[in-house]
Amino acid sequence: MKKILLIICALCAMTAFGSERQTRRVYLERVFDCPKERAEAVVDTFVYALQTDINSLFDWAFLGTGEQGDPKGKDAVSVVYTGNSYEVETRTGILTLTINVLGMPWFKNRELGSIYRDSVVNETRHAKLDITYSGALLQAADGQFHTTALNENQTQVDFELNVTLGKFFSAFVTNKMWNEVAVWRIEKMIDNIKEYAETGKVTARENEKM
Repeated sequence: MKKILLIICALCAMTAFGSERQTRRVYLERVFDCPKERAEAVVDTFVYALQTDINSLFDWAFLGTGEQGDPKGKDAVSVVYTGNSYEVETRTGILTLTINVLGMPWFKNRELGSIYRDSVVNETRHAKLDITYSGALLQAADGQFHTTALNENQTQVDFELNVTLGKFFSAFVTNKMWNEVAVWRIEKMIDNIKEYAETGKVTARENEKM
């Protein structure tokens, strides 16, 4: 089973702070060289895969982020995705995963619930994935895509991620760990989504971080 750092777009990410649980926020801005309708369709495809078939994202959105368990990697926290269920009418999903800490399975077959909503305000579409429950893993989490047409062939896409970990991980994950293993993967994921929207594919590249 493929493994990847818990980042939540997909669905989940790590945050880092001291004894107090704070919210870690990542905000990225990109201009997609494609029509707004195309950008929105790819965002919807990405979120749908997060909720229904997360392993398929290793072929494009997660390409180049490195698999957990790779002997070249040094990630202390890894995630194994073991199952999921999805309700089409409500756009709600349940992801089942196991979290390994320093190679040991600390949390087995934990469920992560999510719901996807979208709205349009002043010609900007706001698509938001909320984590609705996660047991002790997360206190709160959401990811949002904001898409605005610049012209017929260019779209402004802003991505916002907000994560507050549960008590265990908030104490375990350091700021250094967050910066070294989470942020660059989130940036790579968004760049992959951009490339896929523009070209219909993602080019495999040598992983610079691993």
